Amino acid sequence: MYFIEFTKHAQDFFNKLSNKDAEIIAKKIDSLKINPFRFLKRLHGEKLWRLRIMDYRAIVDVVVSMNKIIVIRIGYRKNIYN
Repeated sequence: MYFIEFTKHAQDFFNKLSNKDAEIIAKKIDSLKINPFRFLKRLHGEKLWRLRIMDYRAIVDVVVSMNKIIVIRIGYRKNIYN
């Protein structure tokens, strides 16, 4: 089972969301705890992964040796990769 950690940037964006969107995103991120690679797709040219959640994307780093998932950024799909 993996432990989930948020960066300050991801936590700030998450706190600004409406309750409905925040609940959906929280459930999807929480589903990564058991088998994270089921929902993640590798970003080209980087060691990071992306998670699709409706019109949002979460950029995460998976540290397998420590059983940790670090949510680096959450944002709209248009702006997240800039």
